Amino acid sequence: MDSLLKPAVVALVLSVGVVHAAEPPSVDQVRAELDRQLSEMVNTPPAEMRLLFVGLDPAQYRLDEVHFTLDGEPLPTPPVERIGSPGPHVLVARQLADGPHTLVSNVVYMDASWNMFSQTSGLLWNLTSTLNFQTQNGLRVDVTATAAVVPEAKDPRRKVKLAHGVNMEMIAKLEDVALPEMPPPPAKKAEAPRPEPPKAARDPVPTPAAPAPTAPQQKAKLLVRVLSSLKPVAATVSLRGATTQQVSLKKGAQAPVQVEVAPGDYVADVLAPGLLAQTRRVRLEGGAAQPLDFALVRAPKKALKKDENGRVELPKPLRFPEGKPVPLPDSASLSQLVDLLVRNPTWKLRIEGHTHNQEGDEGAREQLSEARARAVMELLVNAGLEPSRLETEGFADSRPKAPNFTARGRGLNQRVELLVLER
Repeated sequence: MDSLLKPAVVALVLSVGVVHAAEPPSVDQVRAELDRQLSEMVNTPPAEMRLLFVGLDPAQYRLDEVHFTLDGEPLPTPPVERIGSPGPHVLVARQLADGPHTLVSNVVYMDASWNMFSQTSGLLWNLTSTLNFQTQNGLRVDVTATAAVVPEAKDPRRKVKLAHGVNMEMIAKLEDVALPEMPPPPAKKAEAPRPEPPKAARDPVPTPAAPAPTAPQQKAKLLVRVLSSLKPVAATVSLRGATTQQVSLKKGAQAPVQVEVAPGDYVADVLAPGLLAQTRRVRLEGGAAQPLDFALVRAPKKALKKDENGRVELPKPLRFPEGKPVPLPDSASLSQLVDLLVRNPTWKLRIEGHTHNQEGDEGAREQLSEARARAVMELLVNAGLEPSRLETEGFADSRPKAPNFTARGRGLNQRVELLVLER
């Protein structure tokens, strides 16, 4: 009986083995097999991340601070002086674990233009942006933090924004794998040489035409008129630029005086007896007639002068709001100072800014004093003076004019002083 059962048991075992071998592999088995084959072909390095920063124009916006944290850990970054230009700048490059990560970027910008007519003058933007991203072995993630201006923003506080961009790149390299050699392409049949066509007779080389004569450069036309109380006055206008020329205007002349000069950039100074001098920077194009009108005001009886130390005291000192760089509009009359510099063309002027001891911390006071000096310089440049004749310096609260114990004393200390530097 046992001998009869043994073949049946063997047959059953064999049949079960055949059925098991015929089952399709599971998804996990296929994935494991693919991973095994891929690992044999590819050297998979750990994930990498690079952090880049693209900033704003330093002439308009000054970068004050940068802070970056990755998964709660602060990242080391270069000094702001090295990354203040637009960039891009590579801040960090490191390997990361495979998986999710969180980056928090924080930058602080300050308006650097100090344009008194700008809504953003003196503003500070503290910008923060958060990015969640995923890393994977064999990939490098480039994260770019970009500061950008939002032209359409109506609120000056939202004029600048910070955003992130992400780009991924494979860094895994295939190992050297022996590839089957491709059979060489079949040889092409040699073609019989074609007979060359008969060479055409060469055309005679034409003689180059003589260059056309250069047209003479057109002169620029300037229509000059000087008024006071809406009436033409006698005055002298001096033009300095591509050429130098002096124009005399007669009292009561209704028609403007036409002056022809070479095109270019000019400085026009106008002087008239009993009136405050003015200056203007103009650009003249060839062939174009450009009007140049001056409206002069009567000079005060007491002319502005510098003292023995070169200091100039304005009859009405410039007043500044607390903690602000731009002088109050009702105090920003610099016409006598412009007159003094126009009548002394060899003089330069240094504008020194000051604060009192309660206008922020030491660094803020230093910046504010420099900003006040630059704001006054901009007023003078807008009045026509050449920037090369002006320089600025800030002294914070190191040179008080009055004690800071009272509001009046502090008001006297938030000021600018003017120093003439003779060439």
